[in-house]
Amino acid sequence: MKKINYLILLLAIFILPILNASAQNNNAFNYQGEVQADFKVEQKAVTLDYSKVVMYDRPDLGGLIMLSKTRWKNWVARAVYIGLVNILLLILIISLPKDSEPNIIISYLISGSSFIMSFWIFLCSLLLFRLKAIPSAIIFLPVAFLFFAGTYFLLLRIKRSDISLTELKESFQKLNKTSAEDSRLVSVSGLPGDWPDEDFIK
Repeated sequence: MKKINYLILLLAIFILPILNASAQNNNAFNYQGEVQADFKVEQKAVTLDYSKVVMYDRPDLGGLIMLSKTRWKNWVARAVYIGLVNILLLILIISLPKDSEPNIIISYLISGSSFIMSFWIFLCSLLLFRLKAIPSAIIFLPVAFLFFAGTYFLLLRIKRSDISLTELKESFQKLNKTSAEDSRLVSVSGLPGDWPDEDFIK
């Protein structure tokens, strides 16, 4: 038993250093660390062209305020996006069949959204007038009125379909009522004694 213990101890003495050396060789990470070369970041200077901005001295808002002279382009882009969405809404109203109540209700809701979009385009044109972008404002102002007119025309069509659908339902209801009644019990106009030849009592 003692010989086995001595043998295990000798093996441990010889094998452990070998395993430790191989582990250090396989480890590629440098724990000591290396001094890396300093990276030089190129600093770019920020330039501002004062000819493209409008400056306002507003002490009540914190001092000097600078606004871009080309900010009207943002409102042109917004008006274009709103106009495209409005065109999609109008196409959706036209494509919806008006033969059921849910579709008519959806058409009413979409037409209301189209009116709101047209009003936003109108507000964008007014703001473009204030920003002195007169050509763009002159373009979008009639576009807003055209959208208003188109939405109103489609709303009249929806209302006409709604009325015709209501009349059709009422006619079907009357037809069902008359078919359910006994024809022998239908009221006849006249007074007693108007038909002496047909008086079965005599």
